[in-house]
Amino acid sequence: MAERCPTCSLHFERVEGHWIGAIGVNTVVITAAMLLLLMAVTFVLFPDPIPQVMIAVELAIAGFGPLLFFPASRTLWSAIDLLMRPLNFGEVDPRFVLVDPDRDRPAKRS
Repeated sequence: MAERCPTCSLHFERVEGHWIGAIGVNTVVITAAMLLLLMAVTFVLFPDPIPQVMIAVELAIAGFGPLLFFPASRTLWSAIDLLMRPLNFGEVDPRFVLVDPDRDRPAKRS
């Protein structure tokens, strides 16, 4: 992933350890997907669920799911972070600020 947005120059890792939240989002989503798929396979194969099929499906999700979903989880976490901690002065190119982040609080210019 790029260090900065090519359009607005937002630095994606706004604080040290920023991506721990993305890993948390990734873990929650993949765990939920594994649980839902386990329930679906059990429902479809009831009353004789095949343990080998269930294990194979769960291992496939556990192995490939986090790798495939990680870019989306980083993007989702960046959006959540922007909602929790609004932009500060100078974090993005001023041409792309639709709402003045300093309107309701004093600016900290350094």
